[in-house]
Amino acid sequence: MLTAKNKLYLITGVVCFFGLLWLFLEYQHPTETTLCPIKRVTGYPCPSCGTTRSIHSLLHRHFLEAIWINPLGLVAAAMAVGILLLMSIDLIFRKDYFYRAYRWIEQTLQSKRWLSISLIILLLLNWIWNIKKGL
Repeated sequence: MLTAKNKLYLITGVVCFFGLLWLFLEYQHPTETTLCPIKRVTGYPCPSCGTTRSIHSLLHRHFLEAIWINPLGLVAAAMAVGILLLMSIDLIFRKDYFYRAYRWIEQTLQSKRWLSISLIILLLLNWIWNIKKGL
């Protein structure tokens, strides 16, 4: 039976694998296909619409374009690098830095409501911006 810590590592590892696979395929053969169910159903973008294109622009060193498409692309890229780095260190050195970082972030967001609310407001503002610019 998997512990909560092992489930976190397994789920995060699988998500990272498929995320990297998607980015690799999209990088090799860019498409205009949207996978977002919100945009497909409503015609309006969700807050994270454009994240793949933003990361694609980052990989091509088009930083301003990446920010313009969706600033969450920078956040997602930084998180992916951090997560993969911590998980690799944990795997190599048999540590639990990623798990401890995850727990710290979780506890911080639960105890500091102002921070959680601020992040939600930023996400909503990004969503409004995505809609305004017709993403």
